[in-house]
Amino acid sequence: MSFENISQLKVGEKASVEMKPTCIAYYLGQFHPLDENNKFWGDGFTEWHNVAKARPLYPGHVQPVLPGQLGFYDLRCDETILEQFDYAKEIGVDAFCYWHYWFAGKRVLYRPLDRMIALPDSGVKVMLGWANESWTGIWHGLSNQVIFQQTYSREELREHAKLITSYINSDRYLKLGNTSPFLIYKPRLIPNAINYLDELREEVRKLGGGDLYIIGSWGPGRTEQINKPSDFGLDAVVANNVGRHFRSRTAQTAYLGAWKIAKKIGLGPEIRRYKSTIDTLKAAYEAVDGVVHATVVTGWDNTPRSGRRGLVLKGFDKVSFTDAVLAAIALESKNASPLLFIKSWNEWAEGNTIEPKFKESWSVGRALDEALSSWK
Repeated sequence: MSFENISQLKVGEKASVEMKPTCIAYYLGQFHPLDENNKFWGDGFTEWHNVAKARPLYPGHVQPVLPGQLGFYDLRCDETILEQFDYAKEIGVDAFCYWHYWFAGKRVLYRPLDRMIALPDSGVKVMLGWANESWTGIWHGLSNQVIFQQTYSREELREHAKLITSYINSDRYLKLGNTSPFLIYKPRLIPNAINYLDELREEVRKLGGGDLYIIGSWGPGRTEQINKPSDFGLDAVVANNVGRHFRSRTAQTAYLGAWKIAKKIGLGPEIRRYKSTIDTLKAAYEAVDGVVHATVVTGWDNTPRSGRRGLVLKGFDKVSFTDAVLAAIALESKNASPLLFIKSWNEWAEGNTIEPKFKESWSVGRALDEALSSWK
């Protein structure tokens, strides 16, 4: 079925495609206190603090957006994680891509992941997404403060391989045939990435973890584009399609430069249309020489975290979201092993969440389930 035909489907109609994708939602573990956050942001800080303090920044701007059915949860509670698993199964999410922080042996925000692995198997799997960039205070007014420095060495690689293998060998880790997926947020930051990742693969294999399926994140920005995944030691890329794609490098430079100045003098947030995420997704498939996996964005408003330096995607409603899911289905159907990434499960302070909201007029999760029925 062509992109044009599948994108015209109405909810409930069936798409003639061979295989249902594995639906994977990005998952943030920032919803419990930890010592490092207490030190920099104050005792008890979690992402909920940013969510609750948000305020409208322009006429018609809806903030704060508060949690609904699952409430202001604490990820130290097993009951919360079990409720999330139950809801994921209801709406067709097969796995969580848990944001994993590894700073040359220093780990943070790992406790919820370890509980997911330890809990009885509910059918919802987990995989690792390595958020491999330094933690700074830039979004909280501490732009020169480096909290954790991301470094790379052969010693940390071997220790990291042991940790990755321990997760892979659990029954809860997502498997794609005979491989285990492992996502890297910014592969271009890894020095000599192709050699580094080849060595990581070999270490995991030697430790009994089998073969990795390494996916890098592609974005439309100059420092995010990966034209050929194999040049970086990757098996595939996944499109991070929040950013705007430009055909012209000059237009991109002018646009980004203008907004950088505007935000510096307090004229933000930047406002764009949600449907631009579909254009950027299509651009990824056109630009990349290799396997691309699709992402569906579940809205975007990161002003709770970033204030006037943030971005708001307007026009996000059930119709535009369904269009985005169907567009992603059409593109992903070209892959032998289709994976559909959902951005995100619970990025509440960035305004992209599939979890139920307080007094919502429509449900992102239910809309996803209806759109995914095209595969069934």
